[in-house]
Amino acid sequence: MSFFTGSLLGKTPLTGVAVLVIVVSGILVDTIRADNDNFYGNVTRFDDIISKVHQNYVEKIDSKALVDSAINGMMSNLDPHTTYFEQKAFEELRIHTEGRFGGLGIQISIRDNVLTVMTPIEGTPASRAGIQSGDQIIEIEGKSTKGIKLDDAVSKLRGEPGTIVTILIRRKGEDKPITYKLTREIIEIKSVPFAGVFNDSIGYVRLTQFSENSGQELEQSLKILLKKNIKAIILDLRLNPGGLLPTAIEVAAKFLPRKSLVVFTRGRAPGQNKEYSVDAMPVVPAAVPMVVLVNAGSASASEIVAGAIQDWDRGIILGDTTFGKGSVQSIFPLNDKAYHLKLTTAFYYTPSGRCINKPENAVRTAHANIDDGEVDSAAIGDAAAGDSAAPPRDTTIYRTKNNRVVYGGGGIIPDTVVLPSVPDHLISALFRNDAFFRFANNEYPRLQKRKTKIEVGMKIDDGIMKAFRVFLDSTKFQFKTYAGVVFDDFKARIGIIDTGDTAAKKTTAVNNEAQLTKEDLTSVKSAAEQIEKVLARQMELEFAGQDTRIRNYIREALLVRELGQDNDIVYKSLLEDDNQFKAALELLTAKGAYARLLKPAPAKN
Repeated sequence: MSFFTGSLLGKTPLTGVAVLVIVVSGILVDTIRADNDNFYGNVTRFDDIISKVHQNYVEKIDSKALVDSAINGMMSNLDPHTTYFEQKAFEELRIHTEGRFGGLGIQISIRDNVLTVMTPIEGTPASRAGIQSGDQIIEIEGKSTKGIKLDDAVSKLRGEPGTIVTILIRRKGEDKPITYKLTREIIEIKSVPFAGVFNDSIGYVRLTQFSENSGQELEQSLKILLKKNIKAIILDLRLNPGGLLPTAIEVAAKFLPRKSLVVFTRGRAPGQNKEYSVDAMPVVPAAVPMVVLVNAGSASASEIVAGAIQDWDRGIILGDTTFGKGSVQSIFPLNDKAYHLKLTTAFYYTPSGRCINKPENAVRTAHANIDDGEVDSAAIGDAAAGDSAAPPRDTTIYRTKNNRVVYGGGGIIPDTVVLPSVPDHLISALFRNDAFFRFANNEYPRLQKRKTKIEVGMKIDDGIMKAFRVFLDSTKFQFKTYAGVVFDDFKARIGIIDTGDTAAKKTTAVNNEAQLTKEDLTSVKSAAEQIEKVLARQMELEFAGQDTRIRNYIREALLVRELGQDNDIVYKSLLEDDNQFKAALELLTAKGAYARLLKPAPAKN
């Protein structure tokens, strides 16, 4: 289906789109009967088995536990985001949609049977520390998360504001797990935390979610920017996990012409094949150039908006390929609403016909190591909160309004790919320990007492830097250069240091193999001491080499402590070091660059 070849689906007006799809018993009977797969016979067989187990098993089995196990087994054969909730777990979902809760500020999932970060929420302890989408949480407070249930993980990560929780992260590309110590906070989610003008003419808006009020917040911000006579607009959807479908349509309507198709769905049950179009005049005129920033943390509703903007050639998509989270979830209340089922019921497609859902997010029957469920801000009535039986990798060529070539296969591939800059090893280690923000909280009272003015241009003097190093020592911050890590491994192998529970066995095995004499070990230890001194000097050189950046990050952390994360000054300061944002500015200001990217492709013969 393409918006150029006409509609294959019935038109569905936006007005009245239900956020929660409540289906009473029996509404799908005709569909079930049409399956011709002996559904009722299989249900009878299941009932027979569970009854016999309950009545005759050698030990007494609680009927609820038995049924729960059967349900969980059924869920394990479906897609990652089809989930069965008891009341407590469902209330956890509601907390996420209300926009205020206590914790670390991460949205989590069970992915490949491992507790995994879906996305960090901007401005929270997790985001500041550098937690990334895809990070695997393998320990919480020293205890393995292997086999942990999602609601148990949520309970362990949440706690009283001000308390510290330690988590161990496994990250792709890192040789060893990474330890984070994060301070819990009250998490408040604001849809538009910042909007401002750059280079005197470029408007910028950061949209963090698609909640009920997001469209209204965005429109207010856009109107303020337009009054400042902006000549172009940047919409930042990075790390935006999505939200409600009606809000996605509402957001797209701020930029697209009236009656433009935004997204369409295809499902199996009656009523799932729908089209969603703009039903209002745009807020931002079509003549205003637009760049949409996206990355791997842009999901669901973010992808719907980015895909529509791209397909209609309304703007340039810049950044990294999005998450590829493109299916509809419906909430089915069960047993007088004591239990709920979140069930994937349809896929989302961009106006040109591209399926947003990534094929690797397939049903668990074919791919056993896929999610067991998720807690996510878009979980109730999500525009695209999950994934289901995706088709094979899409190799079809799709065309935008201007006949430009775009590709499917899952997620939105940017028109201009700009990968985020990777922090230095030392800087990354400091962020992982939330060192800058924790130091700012620690140092702030002292600076207040000295009446030090905390502002954008403030000087981070040598006294503050010395206090920072003392603070790091007090937190037992450890940083190893790559050479230091390799050397520690070498020392463990020859038995001159103890690196943990398995060190003794490992050392004995290596020594037996190498047959090192006592004299050999003495010589090696002497050489090791000299190498340690060289490595210590190298570590100091690392700090010296990053001195300017460390001072800048300390200044930013103090600004956050003084003004708050959502302050305009703080946001502008953070964007100064943002290479994707700077690339968007350059694209919008370089003569002819924007027009060349949107130039219509030659017509086919």
